[in-house]
Amino acid sequence: MQKQLYEKYSARYFGVCKRYLKNVELAEDVLVKGFLKIFDHIDSYEGKGNFEGWMQRIFVNECLMELRKKQDFTIYLETSNIQPQKEASALENLYEQDILKLLDFLPTGCRTVFNLYVIEGYKHNEIAEQLGISEGTSKSQLNLAKEKLKVLLNEYGINQSQSS
Repeated sequence: MQKQLYEKYSARYFGVCKRYLKNVELAEDVLVKGFLKIFDHIDSYEGKGNFEGWMQRIFVNECLMELRKKQDFTIYLETSNIQPQKEASALENLYEQDILKLLDFLPTGCRTVFNLYVIEGYKHNEIAEQLGISEGTSKSQLNLAKEKLKVLLNEYGINQSQSS
């Protein structure tokens, strides 16, 4: 059963790990750690909620634990030359694949908050608790991530009006 579970979901959850961790080898290590945790704790899954969602939380938590080893999220990261966000829905028209490719170019804090908020659906208070930062820092990191993504998309010739 473990082999089947790994074969069915490893590519999907490797993608999750890669979104959080730039280094491919580190993402692979966390993928293995995540599956080991799933195999060790599969009896604790009570059948409530989605099984894939349960696994997703394990992989996200494993990624966050790895990031916490190397990153102090209490430090506000890189704020130079960023203007306040003018359009709240600026990213709504961007292609998901474009954003995912560009995530590796974001600083760790921005990338992590962006993943947790936009992709995983966490709220700022939950992100703040997970990373040990304030809600305001979470919000500012999200805005910074969005601004940096806009700049990167423009640099690569991907115009937001083309993406709609």
